[in-house]
Amino acid sequence: MAETGNEVSMSRAEYDSLKAKAADNSAPAATGPQYDDRGFKTVEGMEDVDLNGDGHISRQEMDMHLEFKRKELEDADAMRDAQRKMAWFSLFGMLLYPAAVVGASLAGLSEAQGTLGDMAPTYFVAVAGIVAAFFGAQAWSKGK
Repeated sequence: MAETGNEVSMSRAEYDSLKAKAADNSAPAATGPQYDDRGFKTVEGMEDVDLNGDGHISRQEMDMHLEFKRKELEDADAMRDAQRKMAWFSLFGMLLYPAAVVGASLAGLSEAQGTLGDMAPTYFVAVAGIVAAFFGAQAWSKGK
């Protein structure tokens, strides 16, 4: 586990081994909220952060939870960026495709022009599907 400044970073294997070790050292977890001898309980919705089931969220447990939440957000952001780039690349390709047909015609490449013209309907439907799926997913996620 590496600690830089206020940030704690660990691999998934380290996290899993620490979680297993904490589970081995604790009593079987009861169902419902966990109360200690002072009457305190783990915050509702945060039971999964309390790895050893003692009813307290230690600083290390919270740091691990926050680190994995941060990584989940980074992964989701990277996925959205990749999808956005793919959609824009497809859209530009769709707009430049007719320029390729005209360029082949002007260069006197009649066979290339014919081939590009024959491929156009399939290409446009496929690319339109990619772009529509991206923008539809964006609209749907904003509506949730």
